[in-house]
Parts: sequence; structure tokens; C-alpha cells
Amino acid sequence: MKKNTITIFALLLNLILIFSIFCGLFTVPAAARNYQPEISGSFESGDKLYTDPGILEEDAEDTVDYYQYDKQWLRYKQQLAPGEYYYLKGQRQQRIYEHSQTYDNLNLELEGNYTFYLTERLRNRFKLLLRDKDYLESETKDYQLARLQYTLQFDFSEKHDYEILVQKQWTEYERSPEDDYRLNRLSLKWGWNFSENLDLDTRLQFDQQLNNQKSGRTDKSGRKLSLNFKYKL
Repeated sequence: MKKNTITIFALLLNLILIFSIFCGLFTVPAAARNYQPEISGSFESGDKLYTDPGILEEDAEDTVDYYQYDKQWLRYKQQLAPGEYYYLKGQRQQRIYEHSQTYDNLNLELEGNYTFYLTERLRNRFKLLLRDKDYLESETKDYQLARLQYTLQFDFSEKHDYEILVQKQWTEYERSPEDDYRLNRLSLKWGWNFSENLDLDTRLQFDQQLNNQKSGRTDKSGRKLSLNFKYKL
């Protein structure tokens, strides 16, 4: 287990906690004085056993694989005005396998979100995600990821709403920088409240993955069209 990574993550969680306490002790801007900050979190642990069909769980010798996991996250959220808020969220997740030890991993994430309305119908959202994934027994697969996302939502009417999403992602590998790549995404969505009982969502998405020229891998691009519906019987 990489002590430096755990230390960094623990420091980030402490910063979130200290920041929330600081905001509670000192005055906040006038627009936010009527809103109380919110701290939420979760602690989860469990395991999973893989066996061949027909083999009882008690037969440990015939176990295909077994892993234990634990997951924790902590979030600080502050609303500033109607429709305007931000939050900071830190998450830690670990999996330890009994046989496939090369899959043992520690995943640390820090996420920030700022959402606000430009007008009564037009809303902006900025989101930043930082991830550090360490494979404890196979360090060649370790990587860091940064994802920046911007969403613009427009409520055109009671019947129609639109959304534009623009995303850029950078993925870097510690031991094999030739595998680094960038992912660009553009998504357009149209929501249609067709009737009291039927809602339709249509989304068109464009993806482009650009690899390091030294990787020898081909760049990828793709399009996706989806239609989702919800009908109340």
C-alpha cells in the first residue's frame, strides 16, 4: 500500500472538514447567510466470493476468488442562493483479492461542483474530478485522471428543455507514460414532456479519444444516439 497516497487523501479529507468548520465559525456572504452548510458521508465494507457452479461456499479449497472491499466518502455542501450551490467531496475505495492480487487497488477521488442560474431558465454547472488509482501489486497499471465538465441547461418551456455538456479528460500512467490519453466529449440532450404520463429524453453524444503518439494505439471516435422514456400507467 502506498503510504504517500493515503497520506495525501487523508489530508484532503481533513481540509474538507477544516473548511466546513471554518465556514461555520466565521461569517459567510449575505446571499448565503440563510442557508446552513451540510456535511454528509458514508462508510461501507463487504466482501464477495467467487465459486464454480454447484460448489458450496464452505468449500474454501474450491474458491475461485474472494475479495474484501471498503468505501468511505465525505461531502461538504453549501447553498448560496436559490439554484446556486457548491460542494466538495472526497472518496476512498479499496479492494483486496485473495488470489488475483494484481487486481488489488486503492481508488482515491476528489470532486468539486459549482452550480448556478444565469436566468430563471438557464443554469450552469461546473464539475471537476481528480482520481488517483493505485494497483498495489501491479504498479505498472497505476494512473491519475483529471476530468473537467461543463453543463448548460435551458428550460425552454414546461414541455421542452435542452442540455449541452462539454467534457475533457486527461489520463496519465505513472510507469508507462506512452499509454497516456485524452478524452473529449460533447453531448446534446432534448427533453420533451409529451403528456402528463409520458416523458421523452433524446441524447446525441460525440466522443474522441486521442492517444500518445508513442503508444502505437489508434485514436478512437464515436457517436451515440439514445432515446429514453418514462410512462406512467
